[in-house]
Amino acid sequence: MKKSQDPEFKAIIIDHYKKPRFFGKPESVRFAAEEHNRTCGDHVELYLTEGAEPGSGSFQFTGAGCSLCIASASLMTTLLQSVSLDAARDCLEHFQRVSREGVDPNADSVWQIFDGLRDYPVRSRCVRLPWQALEKILGQWSEAGATS
Repeated sequence: MKKSQDPEFKAIIIDHYKKPRFFGKPESVRFAAEEHNRTCGDHVELYLTEGAEPGSGSFQFTGAGCSLCIASASLMTTLLQSVSLDAARDCLEHFQRVSREGVDPNADSVWQIFDGLRDYPVRSRCVRLPWQALEKILGQWSEAGATS
């Protein structure tokens, strides 16, 4: 079974760290959330922008931190382009399930990168930081009466 420590997945993490996708503060921000890890200094700001379709949104982020934190934010925002509120919730729930229970060893997906991190509680906190910001934004989006 492949785990996040495999060279293939390490290369993906390093690539997303060095060249983060959807990095930068957008001109038009619908909702924003910020998370800090005071233990290590990781910091992420997540932004939701209006999507192309009514009731959809896309995500961008800024921040500074370790390779796991930035790669996690980059991978997450890559998954969350032009999504509905329900699709973003599903993505968050899937991440939470993988971080708790692991992933199907036969699955060929980005989720395998996050598999095994629950074995490293200190490092998993770095990975979870952007997802915690996502949870805050989903609450804001839901309260605003988003259509799914």
